[in-house]
Amino acid sequence: MPSVTRPTGRKRQDRREELERRLFAATEELVGAGEAFTELSVERLAGAAGISRSTFYVHFEDKGDLVRRLARSVLAELREVSSTWWETADPAGLTAAVTAIVAVYRRRAASFTIITETAAYDPAVAAEVRTLMQAIIDATREAIERGQVAGVMRPVRPAETAAILTWMVERAGYQLVRGTEPAQDEHVVDALTDIIRTTLYA
Repeated sequence: MPSVTRPTGRKRQDRREELERRLFAATEELVGAGEAFTELSVERLAGAAGISRSTFYVHFEDKGDLVRRLARSVLAELREVSSTWWETADPAGLTAAVTAIVAVYRRRAASFTIITETAAYDPAVAAEVRTLMQAIIDATREAIERGQVAGVMRPVRPAETAAILTWMVERAGYQLVRGTEPAQDEHVVDALTDIIRTTLYA
């Protein structure tokens, strides 16, 4: 019979996920308001999330661990919104996918700032980002290969084209969405969609 005083595995997992969400939200809010992540102490981050410093260290090794998990969260969103186009390789779904990707860069702008800046000096964060981006590149390559088999995509080199297009979208999201006004987003979507469609489709 399970103890009534100890949380079950599911409850512990739920509590951990809720704590992560609170820390992600608090960190994004602080950085979005102009704070430099490198100068934010664990105590400040924990306080903004409504937890103690000791509770932070129960769940995270350090700030780098927080950023690695933040990267997993954000890039999982990018994979999710890209999946419909990947699965069908249908050009009709490309604009919707790119629109959703740009929306993630807009909504999670502070997270992308944190991740990119931390990766510049933290090798563990940089390695995590490379691994996550490679997973997106691989999924894009597979989509291109399916499109070529179906006869709807041009005979481009799948691996290299997937890598170039993925990093192009990443740089556009970071440089052209994160630091601009929302009214510009539709122009970024139009340009990215046009480049990808012209590159891939016959």
